[in-house]
Amino acid sequence: MNQASSLSIYSHTSFAEALSMPCSVVNKFFNGKPFEDWKKGKESEMKIQIAIVNRLNSVISACGVVAKTIASVIRR
Repeated sequence: MNQASSLSIYSHTSFAEALSMPCSVVNKFFNGKPFEDWKKGKESEMKIQIAIVNRLNSVISACGVVAKTIASVIRR
């Protein structure tokens, strides 16, 4: 049942079709090159998203520093 669920998610196969497939076919899919390539693509996608989030955090921190500096200059 778990393999059928995973197969329907990762291979865009209907759940009913995935349930009727032999375990050997499902195992070949998950042990094959296309699934490995898909995982590598998702990993690359996540790395890009992490880099974007880190840059946005840096920009937000810098905005805070600028705001504090402006506030201290105005107080003088």
